[in-house]
Amino acid sequence: MAASSCGVIAALAGCSAGSRPTSSTASASGGTSPAVTATTSTGSTDAAGPVAPLTGLSVTAVTAQRPAVAVAVAGSDPSGLGSADVVFEEMASPVRYLAVFQSEQASGVGPVTSTRPTDGQLLSVLHPLTGYDGGTSSFVSTLDATKIVDVGYAGHASLYAAGSGGLTVSTAALAAGQSDGPPPGLFSYRPAGGSLASAQQTNPTSVRVEVPGQPAEQWSFDSRADRWVETAGGPRVSVANLVVQIVSFKTVYLSHRYGLTAQSPVAVGKGAVTVFSGTAAGGSGGTAAAGTWSKPGVAAVTNYFDAASEPMNFAPGPTWIALAPAGTRTSQAGG
Repeated sequence: MAASSCGVIAALAGCSAGSRPTSSTASASGGTSPAVTATTSTGSTDAAGPVAPLTGLSVTAVTAQRPAVAVAVAGSDPSGLGSADVVFEEMASPVRYLAVFQSEQASGVGPVTSTRPTDGQLLSVLHPLTGYDGGTSSFVSTLDATKIVDVGYAGHASLYAAGSGGLTVSTAALAAGQSDGPPPGLFSYRPAGGSLASAQQTNPTSVRVEVPGQPAEQWSFDSRADRWVETAGGPRVSVANLVVQIVSFKTVYLSHRYGLTAQSPVAVGKGAVTVFSGTAAGGSGGTAAAGTWSKPGVAAVTNYFDAASEPMNFAPGPTWIALAPAGTRTSQAGG
């Protein structure tokens, strides 16, 4: 659906946001990233046959063609995130998640929360079926102006289940009977033995992410599973790639009448990033590299570059992307 007003376009692009933040104390600000206008990001793996577009892992031909399903989630004890291919964590207060499912299904995802302006910026390129519960009229208009399929609670209440902790939803229920085809790939994947980065790669065994005013998140590398596991500060999840992406935040109104506001990340633009991925050849820890990210527009894929301005190559598997404000400290140990 095309945007119908300048207000919608501004909300999508984050035009009302403040200036782009400088890099965090743990992320390199690097040089200028090359301009990227492609709307897909593809990479090769050693997998033969169909692969899931959002993980790069081998799947059946039927699974590879499934559409993406996105669910907006909030709460101190979220459920279903461990089955997502990609999770965007908005590190504001309270923390909010956008979980994207494609290769796996999940029942009882929740608590489902309202939509925010960032949702369209992150999801438009994936054209997913998108579940959420309410939001201001401008937020909903902003979301519907993008290339998503709106299966929010207001119009599809029968798909959701009410519980003591809030609304939950099944990804299979959201996707039933509707399909816009599979999403594009978001990341470049490396083959077995390949490297995350071409320069300044490290091999940490643990990571601590400290956002001002919030509990610190602790992640540890599980060498047997070749995954990063969140052990403190958030839901216990296991992912192949952890991305700490420094973005600007803008103030949005939840209620003009009552003066209620929230901080919302701006996912379009460029900034600093640190990526933590799987084992390097011959290494005992994971791999990590600092660099820059670039997303030139709502319809573009976010690209991640190392310190030499070369694309980073992610490990096949699920990815967790923390959208964090300037001042976030990312510290590594081990390796």
